[in-house]
Amino acid sequence: MKFAGKTETGLRPQNEDNYLILRTDAISAVAVSDGMGGHQAGEVASHLAVQTLETVLAEPHPSAEAALSEAFSEANRAVHTRASLQDEMYGMGCTLVAAIVDETQFAAANIGDSRLYHFNGETLHPVTHDHSFVAELVRRGAITPAEAKTHPRRNLITRAVGTEARVKADIFSCEWKKNDMLLLCSDGLCGVLEDAEMAAFLRNCTDLEATCATLIERALAAGSRDNITVVLVKNDGGDA
Repeated sequence: MKFAGKTETGLRPQNEDNYLILRTDAISAVAVSDGMGGHQAGEVASHLAVQTLETVLAEPHPSAEAALSEAFSEANRAVHTRASLQDEMYGMGCTLVAAIVDETQFAAANIGDSRLYHFNGETLHPVTHDHSFVAELVRRGAITPAEAKTHPRRNLITRAVGTEARVKADIFSCEWKKNDMLLLCSDGLCGVLEDAEMAAFLRNCTDLEATCATLIERALAAGSRDNITVVLVKNDGGDA
C-alpha cells in the first residue's frame, strides 16, 4: 500500500486543514479534516479531531467499522469539550473524513463536506455524501451540481464534528482491487475541480506525492480561495 498527502494554505491567512496517514503493524488509516471557527479555533478543532482519531484507531477494535465509529465519537467529544471550556473556542468545529484500508477492502466514515473518492483506474466515484445545505438541495433535485458550486450558501455545513454534544458519522464498507486508489480531500479541492478533471490526473498518476501537488496547483489555478488538502492511497497489492 502506498500513501501520500499534502496540504496548502492557499489564499487564506492560515491553514485550518489537517490530515493523517497512520501506518502500524495492526492498521493503515488516512484522514482529512477542515476546521471552522473564529480566530485560530478552526485549526485547533481539525488538529484535535485528527489527533484523537489517531489515538483511538491505534487501539484494537473488533472491526474497521467499529473503530471508525468510536474514533469519530471520541473526536466529536474532544472538540466539543475543548470548545465549551474556552470562550475563544466557542462554536468551533470541523469536517472529518477517514478510511481504514487493507488490500481487499476499505471502511470509510465522514462528517461534513470533506470527501472520499474511490478511483478504479477509469472512473472516480464519490463514496461519501456531503453534509451541507447545497448537497441536500442537489439530492432533492432543487438545484444542479453545477449550481451548487456557486450557490451563496455553499459553505453552510449541516453536520460537523464538535458543534454538538453528539453527532452521527456515515460509515461505508467497500471492496477495492490492486491499482485502485482512494482520494481524500477538503472542499478547497473538490469544491473547485470537477470529478472528471481529478480523475484525469489520477489516470496519469505515476507518483502519488507529485499528483497531490499537481491537484493542489490545478485547484489554485482554477480559483480556489480555500485551504486545500489531498491524501492519496494506492492499492499496490501488498501489505497495508
